[in-house]
Amino acid sequence: MDRKRLHEEILQQLTRQQGDWMPIEINGEQAALVVILPSDQLTPLRMLTGKLNDEWYPVPIEQITHIESYQKKTFFYTEEGQFCVSSTLKELEKRLPEIFLRIHRSYIVNTARISRISRDFSSNLVVTLVDGTELPVSQSYVNDVKCVLGF
Repeated sequence: MDRKRLHEEILQQLTRQQGDWMPIEINGEQAALVVILPSDQLTPLRMLTGKLNDEWYPVPIEQITHIESYQKKTFFYTEEGQFCVSSTLKELEKRLPEIFLRIHRSYIVNTARISRISRDFSSNLVVTLVDGTELPVSQSYVNDVKCVLGF
């Protein structure tokens, strides 16, 4: 393959790449500087596998009511119970579908499982889930909660 055709082939390949490139010259030869950026889009989780009594259970994400970080461990809850998971809340937050909302540094909730939002005696927001669980909304997440839930 001659140089011109090789150059054209490389240019075609570069235009298909995810990232940026620019033609440059190195020692009198044409070349390309390529910058490939990591994708920010992670595939949302469809299942979360948790441990209960020394057994692992894959649970469809829709069945999860909320996720909690407590004493450096992470737990998710369903109508069947509490499961331990090895990921941190921060890691899960990046991978969960948009239906999940961070409401506190210790809690992420499934918004489809919220039955009501009220205020406690100190006027702080409290989220009540369909199973009756009450979770506090910390001040740093109040605006996010109001924006996502539209109030």
